[in-house]
Amino acid sequence: MLSLIKDNKGFLSLIDAILSIFLIFIVLISFNMIVDMEMPSLSEDNNQFKTSQDLMELMSSKIDGRDYSTLERISYVLSSNDNSIASRREVKNILDDFFSAHLGSDYKYVFIETNQLNGYVLSSDGDYSTADEVSLAIRNYGNYSYKLYIFKA
Repeated sequence: MLSLIKDNKGFLSLIDAILSIFLIFIVLISFNMIVDMEMPSLSEDNNQFKTSQDLMELMSSKIDGRDYSTLERISYVLSSNDNSIASRREVKNILDDFFSAHLGSDYKYVFIETNQLNGYVLSSDGDYSTADEVSLAIRNYGNYSYKLYIFKA
């Protein structure tokens, strides 16, 4: 032991350097492992929320070079016919075509007007009261207020 204390050949310095390199190596490996761990994203958890908001945004935007958005069209059909039963049928056809084109088969929907028609279901593909998770998107156009419920099938 006395020979290690009086070491003139640098043996202790070599052990000290190897130990510090080893510690730095362990710190880098642990940092790399922490960075690579998968953390669940909140946006992945709320996929239904994004789906309902995206669909309502599609309905309120003018796509495919049309002059009117889907919400404008259904609001015009309802208001020009004084919310008649025939206008509700026409709106149902417009909405069914829209949802069949833009919504996947693993989602169900309920589309409701709440202001002028007092919660009348304009188009539906299921019952959201039995679903575990329901996502809601709301848009207003003119005197009409629309709610879109999206849920898993």
